[in-house]
Amino acid sequence: MNMQNHQSPESSLLPEVPKQQLPNLPQELIVDILTRLPIKSLLKFRCVSKTWLSLISSPHFIKSHLMNSTKSNNHAHHSLLLAPIDAPTELYTCSLYSVLYEKSPVNAFKIQLPWQSMYPRLSFVGCCNGMFCLSEGHDNLILLNPSTRKYKILPNSGVDLRKFRYLTYGFGYDESNDDYKVVEVGCFCRYGMNYQTVVNIYSLRTNSWRRIQDYQGGFISSCSGVFVNGAIHWLVVSRDGSSFSWGVVSLNLATENYGEIIQPNYGKGNFDLSLGVLEGCLCVFCNHYEIQLDVWVMKEYGVKESWTKLVNIPYSASFKGRALPLFVSETGEVLLKHDYCLMLYNRTDNVFMNLDIRMLGANLTGVASTYIESMVSPQL
Repeated sequence: MNMQNHQSPESSLLPEVPKQQLPNLPQELIVDILTRLPIKSLLKFRCVSKTWLSLISSPHFIKSHLMNSTKSNNHAHHSLLLAPIDAPTELYTCSLYSVLYEKSPVNAFKIQLPWQSMYPRLSFVGCCNGMFCLSEGHDNLILLNPSTRKYKILPNSGVDLRKFRYLTYGFGYDESNDDYKVVEVGCFCRYGMNYQTVVNIYSLRTNSWRRIQDYQGGFISSCSGVFVNGAIHWLVVSRDGSSFSWGVVSLNLATENYGEIIQPNYGKGNFDLSLGVLEGCLCVFCNHYEIQLDVWVMKEYGVKESWTKLVNIPYSASFKGRALPLFVSETGEVLLKHDYCLMLYNRTDNVFMNLDIRMLGANLTGVASTYIESMVSPQL
């Protein structure tokens, strides 16, 4: 008997099932689906075919994916980048969603840096479109996409560090020229409060530095600049007779012109200021010493009347000293970098909650920043 041709009575009664073919999806629909996927999936899908590799690596696709990630309101494409103080040359990352909404502890994963660090500490210059500018030492700058691990070590600007009291930087995107830029400000003191600056700007597209017009309006803060609305912003201190005042200067990356941001009324008393970005808006964090931290947000860029006090955080036994707001959730909770830890502040209940973020041996958070996961490459 030929066993291969033998069929049981039951099997002969079964209907023949036609073979199903995979649907031939339109290219536009495939692209739309891919632009909504997380970075980890896209990195794997580049291996599907040469066509998909070319598609996912194209500038148009990268911009579309970034736009969808930015518009997403469930924080699925948002992460935290952490630099621990007790492991200063290491970087860790974790999901922002897990920090905000999942139970502690949250595991942060170490990023295997693709370069050999020669300096004792990493610091953050700024973040734009998922790409970070980091500094090692005083003048060694690196562009890094923590999602793709692609990086670029920038050439030296050529400034003589011995001439300056300090250097400060800013990092942002020039949309009109599709170019990422780093601004270097060297400040030195001639006498008294008569400070002079030397300003250089780096273009990723040309991979070169050049000097631009110096800023003459005051003493630029040593803190890194903040990028909002096509411009980098720094705090400045100026002198009017015997008194000193705070100011906010902007440098437009496309026109390379300086401007001034009119500030809100911070109230009376002694305080200091720092700049930040929340909800895509320029922010001023006003620290009234040991009393409260006010978070001011400019809802409409350049419009003085749009300054809004987003939150007032009172100091308490569990919350003292300087703090940096990193994110505000839809429910109004504020994610804070406070001393060497992260905490959530519920402004409705006026409750602080310390977050347990585990960094595989490192314990103290030195620097933290939120970012959008993207395919943006530091090597255009």
